[in-house]
Amino acid sequence: MAARRGRRGRANTVGRLCVHPATGEVKLFHTVQCSAITVAVLPALLDRLHRALRGPVVLIWNNHSSHSGKKMTAHLAERDWIQVVSLPRYAPELNPVETLWSHLKRVLRSRLFRSLEELEQVINAHLRLVRKRTDLLRGFIDSVGLESSPFPSTK
Repeated sequence: MAARRGRRGRANTVGRLCVHPATGEVKLFHTVQCSAITVAVLPALLDRLHRALRGPVVLIWNNHSSHSGKKMTAHLAERDWIQVVSLPRYAPELNPVETLWSHLKRVLRSRLFRSLEELEQVINAHLRLVRKRTDLLRGFIDSVGLESSPFPSTK
């Protein structure tokens, strides 16, 4: 949260922790923006992820309302390279990205930000550091009990 002329605002963040099916290597992709991340934005984020990974995507998603509506279902149906696995409702303990958010909140909670833009910059800077910490990324995956290579190789 950040104060802006007496009002509070928020920085919205989408995180994608990706595990390579053959090597178990974990990568972090993230997006931070002060505007809402809606069903209109998510398909483009998934397309960028697909291009970055250069292969099929198994998406393990929580049941956020933007993930399960008719529009999102239609967007997903247009992408034959994506397979969706839905987590049960209200099960953050099964979602490794929730462990990432807990880590990030511990870093941010003792700071006061002058603007939403400053908050966004600090989040981006910290997540860029996290991206380089393979032990930390692996810890997020391990925290929810996922195997090193939970998916069959696509090679």
